[in-house]
Formats: sequence, C-alpha cells, structure tokens
Amino acid sequence: MSTSRIHRVSVADQVASAVRKSILDGELRPGAQLTEAPLAASLGVSRNTMREAMRILILEGLLVRSVHRGVAVSRLSLRDVKEIYNIRRVLELPAVMIARHAPPEIKLHLRSALESYEATLRAKDFVGAVEFDLAFHSALIRFYRNQRLETFYQNVIGELRLGMVLVDRRHDDPIALIPIHRKIFQYLDSGKLKECAALLAQHLQDSEARLTQVMTAAASEEGNEFGRKKSRAG
Repeated sequence: MSTSRIHRVSVADQVASAVRKSILDGELRPGAQLTEAPLAASLGVSRNTMREAMRILILEGLLVRSVHRGVAVSRLSLRDVKEIYNIRRVLELPAVMIARHAPPEIKLHLRSALESYEATLRAKDFVGAVEFDLAFHSALIRFYRNQRLETFYQNVIGELRLGMVLVDRRHDDPIALIPIHRKIFQYLDSGKLKECAALLAQHLQDSEARLTQVMTAAASEEGNEFGRKKSRAG
C-alpha cells in the first residue's frame, strides 16, 4: 500500500512539473482554462493523477479553482502584487535583523541558492532563475525558526512566480540583478544587518515597481490585441 501511494504521488509530481513548465514558459497564458479530462488524456495519465497535479499547482499559486469557472492559470492583479509585497516587507525585513545567531546551515542554503540563481540567470534560464530567487528569499524566513510561517510565506510568494518570470524575460539587463542579491548576502554574512535590511527594502521596492510596470504593459498589449481582433471581425 505504501509503495503504491508513493508511486502515485511521484506521477502526480511529474505531471505537475510538466504543467508548471508550460505555464512558466508562457505556453499556458494567465487566465487560460484547464479542463481535467482532455489534459489528462494529452499527458497519458488518469484523471485522478491530473486532479492531484492540479491540487499541487493550486497550492503553489500557479492555478486557481473557482466554483463557476473551474481551474484556470492564475492571473495576478495589481492589488495582488501590492498586497504580496507588503507581506514580504513585513516578513523579510525583520527576518534579517534576527539572523545574527542563526544556525550556519541557513547561510549555507542562502549561498547555494545565490550561486544557483546567478548561474541560471547567466544561462538565461529565467524559469530556473525565479525558482532560485524565491529559494533565496524563502531562506530568510527560516531565521524565524517557525515552520507555519515558512509554509505561509511559500503560499504567498508562489503567486509571484509567473509575474517574476515575465519580469526577468523583459528586463533590459537581467544580469544586473545579480549584484543586488550578492550584496544582500554579503551584508548578512558579515553581520551588517541594518545595511542588509535597508538594501533588501530597496530591492523589494524596485522589484514591485518592475512587476507593476510589466503587468501594466502586458495588459495594454492584450487590450490592443483584442481591439485588433475585434476590428478584423467587424
């Protein structure tokens, strides 16, 4: 019974990974409806497996389920972005201020996420870069040593993945994002916690501004495209 359960979850994880890649690569656009049966058939899995994979992605914030519309790819609003970044400030900034006596393994995890972030960004693997970017910031929350808080934070920032991939792809110079994370880590590692918090606050403000700008531009492009289609149809 145990082996069967592990195998089923493993398949669901693989399906979730495939759908996640399609979302983050832009093949499935924000707001796109996902119908369980045909999607399961296209991937060669059962509906139960597809349902479990969707549940995983809903928990990550990449999919959303509603009573009337079923399951769809998440679409962030500007209000969502504002609320999420407010939560990030409330949690991340005090976290670095209590990092002085933290277990060394947390800093090792931060360094590992930072190195992986730099490597994937240089390779223009924007999906991978976002994963390691979020892993870096998630590690900051570990300074609280509160598992429930870590879980809450993961659920909150999961909604940002799609928007952050879009920001990195459209950034004029994505490599310019690397020194900021590196400096945040250097301040943290050397015990300059006030300087670290100040730089992190500026980084979060800039990140929110970039995401807001990209989302506004994308909404404008979608509106223009809809207008062109309507004009041709008329």
